[in-house]
Order: sequence, then C-alpha cells, then structure tokens
Amino acid sequence: MPSREDGSTSLLQAPPSQGKGPTAALPAFDIAIASKPASVSVARRVADAWIRCHCQMSADSVDDVLVVLCTNAVQHGRRESIDVRGWMPAPDRLRLEVHDKSPSPVPCPQHVGPEGESGRGLLLVDILIAGLGGDWGFSDDGTSA
Repeated sequence: MPSREDGSTSLLQAPPSQGKGPTAALPAFDIAIASKPASVSVARRVADAWIRCHCQMSADSVDDVLVVLCTNAVQHGRRESIDVRGWMPAPDRLRLEVHDKSPSPVPCPQHVGPEGESGRGLLLVDILIAGLGGDWGFSDDGTSA
C-alpha cells in the first residue's frame, strides 16, 4: 500500500478559500474525538451526516472505511484524541483523513487465516476503496490515513 501521494495536501496545509468559483464553498468538517472505542461511533455519525448532506451519495461503504480507520487509530495510537477530517477537494471528490498523531511504521493489509480474530481491517479498507474507484494510504510517518 503506498503512502499518501506526493503533492496531496492536508486540510491543515490547504490554502484558504478565495471565496469565488465553483469550489470556493465546498463543505468540510474537522472533529477531535477521544481515543476510546465509544468515540468511533461519534465519528461515524458525524461523517455519515456530512456525506449524506453535502456529498449527495450513500455513506455505507465510506462509513465502513471510517470505522476501520478510527478503530485502528484508537487501538494503535498513543494519544488521548484522534482527529477526523473530511472535505471535498473538488465537487466530485471526497477526502477523509484520520490522524492519531502517533508516529509508527506504515501498516499494510494482512491476509489472515479463517481462524484469525482480527487483522482484516486494512484489507477491507483496500477492497472498499477500490470498489468506490478511489485510492488511499498513510502519511510517511504513519500518523494519518
């Protein structure tokens, strides 16, 4: 799985809107949630409402991706909160980021045997994102998906 593409821009690094043109007022959200299992459903509900309202698309597959990424951030991150961001870099594109702020080696999808009880999350993300025609990855320092 590749790291985040060169040339992509984090929401924090994005230039401010110039207030004109078709992309000037594209919607975005940015929330910080406690790094606790119960907070994953909060992130899912916020993203679901935002996607349904502003992106005019079904959020089902995107919800599944977000739940896996937030769950991984809660389980493997070493901070008290995680950041979840969503925005539309163009009218027909959706970008979600999950930041656990815990530098780590970049994880990759695993192929787990039928008896395994965990370890399928990133493989599921890979399949769902491919089905949506998108791409995904991690920052080079492993803090963001």
